[in-house]
Amino acid sequence: MHSRWNFTFLMLPLLCCLACNQSEPPIKTPIDAAQYASLPGLTDTHNAELQAELARLLAEQATPLQLMGNASRSSSNQPRLEAVPDVSSSAISRLDVIIPPNFRDSCRERLDKVWPTEGFAFTPATLYVVSTLMQRYRTKREQYEKEVSAVDFQLPVNHSLGLSADTTYLDAVEIGHRLAGLYAAELLAGGDPEAAINSLHLMLRVSELLANGKSIVSRGAGAVRRSEALQVLEGIAQHPAATPSVHRQLKMLLDQQLERWPDDANAWIGDRAQGLHTYELVRGGYLLSLFTYGELREYRDEIGIQQLAKAVANNIDQDELFYLHTMRDVVDACRKPHYERGPVFRRIDANLELLRGRDSYPFVADQLLLLQLDQGSRSMALDRARCEAWALALSIAIGSGPTEPTINPLTGDEFFVDVTESQIVVDAVDPDRGQPAAIVPRL
Repeated sequence: MHSRWNFTFLMLPLLCCLACNQSEPPIKTPIDAAQYASLPGLTDTHNAELQAELARLLAEQATPLQLMGNASRSSSNQPRLEAVPDVSSSAISRLDVIIPPNFRDSCRERLDKVWPTEGFAFTPATLYVVSTLMQRYRTKREQYEKEVSAVDFQLPVNHSLGLSADTTYLDAVEIGHRLAGLYAAELLAGGDPEAAINSLHLMLRVSELLANGKSIVSRGAGAVRRSEALQVLEGIAQHPAATPSVHRQLKMLLDQQLERWPDDANAWIGDRAQGLHTYELVRGGYLLSLFTYGELREYRDEIGIQQLAKAVANNIDQDELFYLHTMRDVVDACRKPHYERGPVFRRIDANLELLRGRDSYPFVADQLLLLQLDQGSRSMALDRARCEAWALALSIAIGSGPTEPTINPLTGDEFFVDVTESQIVVDAVDPDRGQPAAIVPRL
C-alpha cells in the first residue's frame, strides 16, 4: 500500500520527535471488538452534523447492531443500541467441522490444479485426477452438500465485529463449492448432464446466499462462486447428451437467480456499517492495529506513528462525516445501473485529492475505507452480466428469446448475439477484459 497523504503540515512535529529520539507506541488490539458495535463514540459526539447522520442511520435501520437485528426500543419508542456478545453462527461452526482450517490449504492447492481457468472441459488425464480426488473427499463433499442444502442454512455477516469479523468460513465454502462442481464434472464424464444439474442447483444456492449478505466481502465471494457455477452450467449446456429439457431446467435456475437478485446498495450499506465500527476502533485507540506492519513502517518513515495518531484523533469527527456523506452518495448511486455511476466515483476521487495535504484530510476514509469503490461496483455488474448472457443464450436455444435487444448491465450496450444453425453465441459480456461468451448448442 502506498501512502496517498501529503504529510507537509505534520513535518515539524515529526522533526521534533526524531530529535528527541522518542520510541513509537506499541500496537494495541481490541479485547472485545463487539463493544464498539453500539457506536459509543458517534453517539456521544458533540458534532451536530454527525448526530444528524446518526439519526438518519437509525431511521434507516443501518447501524451495525440494527443490521444484525439487535437494536431494541426504549420507552420513548426510539431505537437504542445495545452491544451484544459475539455468538458464532452454528452453520459456520459446522462448516469448520466438515472442512477444518488445518485441511484447507492442502485441499485448495489440489483443487486449483484441476479446476479449469475457463469453460468446463477436462482432458482424460485431468479427469483421472478429478476421479481420484472425488474418492478421497467423498465424505466431506457429501457432508457439505447436506449442510448447505438444509432449508435453514444461512451465512450471516457478523456486523458487531467490524473488520475483525472472522471470514475464514469463505475458505470452507470455496472448497465445498468446488468439490460439488468437480462431482458434476464426473457425472458429465459419465454422460449424465441431467444428474449434474443437482450439483449446479446447490452451487447457485450457496452463491445466492453469499451475494445476499450485507457485506462487500460476502457479495464479492458470491460473485466468484457464481462464476464457478456458471462454468458448470456451461459444461452441462454444451454436453453432447444435453436435451431441450436440460436447457429449460438451466434457464429456470438462472431465472430464479435473476428474480431474486440483491440490490447493490445492500452490500454498500453493510460496508458502511463496518466503516462505522472502524471509526469506533480508531476512537478507542486502535488505529495502528488496522494496518499491516509494512504500512506502519511506511507511515513511520514518512511522518512518525505518534504524529499520525494525533492528527487522526484531532480530525476524527470530520473524517467520519466525510465518509458518511460519501457513502450516502455511493448508496444513492445504486439507483442507477453501474455504467451510469462513473461520475459519482470520479467526484469522490476528486474530493479526496483536494483534501490531501490539509488539516481536514479524512485519513481513515481514504486509507482504510473508500478503497476500490468502482471496482466493487464493477464486480457486481459483471456478476449480473454473466448470468444475463447465459439466460439470454438459453432462452434463444429453447425458442423463447426476447423480442427486444438485451442491455448489458456492465457496459450499457447491447449484448452481441449470433445465431447459427449449430449454436447461439451471446458475447460482449466484458469487452474490456475478455470475458468468455455464453455459447449454447442448438439442439
